[in-house]
Formats: sequence, structure tokens, C-alpha cells
Amino acid sequence: MASKSMIRSTGSILIQRKVEEVFRFFADPTNDPQWRTEVTRTTRTGEPGAGTTVQEHSYLSKKAPDVVVELRCVQYEENERAIFETPDGAPSHRRSERRVSARPDGTTEVVYTLAFDTAIVKEALGFALPRYIVALKAGHDLKRYLRRLKAVLERGPVA
Repeated sequence: MASKSMIRSTGSILIQRKVEEVFRFFADPTNDPQWRTEVTRTTRTGEPGAGTTVQEHSYLSKKAPDVVVELRCVQYEENERAIFETPDGAPSHRRSERRVSARPDGTTEVVYTLAFDTAIVKEALGFALPRYIVALKAGHDLKRYLRRLKAVLERGPVA
């Protein structure tokens, strides 16, 4: 689903871990509270894979302290990519694509793409912001997420 109300942001980072370890952690949304600051809790039905349903709880603002979003894994390629989307009929559309690839130097490249409907911003704040401001903030947040993901993965054992 693509529309004028969608914001899309992509970022990448290199992580000093094996691709299998990075993918196992990064592709599992139950780990998101460790590196995405707004996510407070995430549960999933079954093991990671296509068809898995995820319920994500996020603190977006005082006006929206516990936003619950259902996501479904629509594509899962072991040690390569996992894509999660809101189901049809959700109040606002969200999509995340999590890709990893091994590099010759032993590092793993992580590419994270987020796409979301700007309606969620209005829900969180109570008013709409200009698209360019939302896009700038989303890009800034995405870079921060990736730095935090790198720190979590490089500091020790992965769950």
C-alpha cells in the first residue's frame, strides 16, 4: 500500500557479528524494545517466519502512551530478510523491512526500512505535522535505532 500519506525511511549500518546472529536478533520483533526506544513490549505467535503475527506496544506520547499495532510477517527469508506489515483494515498502515547480508570482511550489513502512514503522528500528537518534518524526524530516529542495534549486538551474547 503506497499513498501520499506514507513516509518511508531507509538506513544501513555495519555490525561486527556473523550474519546468522544478526538476523536471528534483528528479524525477531520481540527484541525491538532493546533497540527501538518507543517500543515498550512485543509479543508474537509462534516462531519467527512468514505468517507470524506480532503485537507491538509503543509509547508515542502522553496522548498515545500505549499504541498497540498488529503486524504480520509477510516475507521471511532465513538470514536475508523479514518484512512485517499491518493487515488490511488496520487504522493506519505500517511496514518494516529488515535485511541483512554478509560482507567479505566478516561484518554484516543491516538495512532497515520503515514506512508508515502519517495518520499515526496525528494520533500521537493530536494534530498533523508537515510531511517534511515527519520525514526528517523519521530519518533521524532510524539512524538512532541502527546505532543502538549495533551497540546491543556488538556488546555481548545475543538472545
